[in-house]
Amino acid sequence: MTQLNVTDNLSEIIEYDTPYLPIRTRQSKLSYFYNRSASCHWHIDLEFIYVLDGSMNYFVDGENYTLQKGEGIFVNSNRLHYGYGHKEDDCDFLVLMLSPQLLVRNSHIENKYIRPLLQDHLSNAIILREETAWQKKALQYIRKLYELCHEQVEGYELLALSQFELLFLQLHQNTVGNHGLHQEHSKDMNALKNMLGYIQSHFSENISLQEIAAAGSVGRSKCCTLFRNSLKKSPIEYLTSYRIQKSVDFMTNDSLNMTEISAACGFNSSSYFAETFRKIWGVSPTEYRKTITSN
Repeated sequence: MTQLNVTDNLSEIIEYDTPYLPIRTRQSKLSYFYNRSASCHWHIDLEFIYVLDGSMNYFVDGENYTLQKGEGIFVNSNRLHYGYGHKEDDCDFLVLMLSPQLLVRNSHIENKYIRPLLQDHLSNAIILREETAWQKKALQYIRKLYELCHEQVEGYELLALSQFELLFLQLHQNTVGNHGLHQEHSKDMNALKNMLGYIQSHFSENISLQEIAAAGSVGRSKCCTLFRNSLKKSPIEYLTSYRIQKSVDFMTNDSLNMTEISAACGFNSSSYFAETFRKIWGVSPTEYRKTITSN
């Protein structure tokens, strides 16, 4: 199972392909993730997804997108995002993460090209399809970047930098300057970030809807609306799902029994924990533990 390295403030700690170049390239599947869904997170790196087969949904700062085979998405820096599946369908995809610092040559380039796109709230995410000429070019750059970073032929670092610059230029030319900022939307996403961070920091405690809402400085009704619109779950449903996800992590610790794991994940009773776990995973916690400890 793939587990993102996400901190309490929802930022992901990125492990790059090499210590010399802040680029990460992976091929993955949604079925590698718990419940076919990545954890909600953010990072300063620019993220690019290219779907090889199947389809996937992608949430970025309050908006939900659907990606089909041959399509991609650009996720801007510091945006809250995650990919997730539709029912039991799987998705095979490429994911690239590149630090914006790779593009910074001097203050002129940074101020004229880099910052305007990174700070453009109407460029939180951009769907890339081959039907549009500039997006087709962008998809070609993404695939080429992946190939370069995996084959690592002599001089690939310079070739990768040039591909990234061309890719960023396509994005800049077709986005920045055509629209203004959506400050209210940004405020809502900051509130959601704070509430998710609160849940992930306090999941082992007996926390209430009021406490979750207070973490985002919003009322309970607004809190529920943000969760429903963004994560398709109520705050309490998300809390329960996160607790079950964390219980799987605890199961690798042989010194903890199920009652202790249940308590560590914030469940008031081990029977309710077992019932909830079975609803999500289709097996009891004990049965599931046997499958992961036998591997």
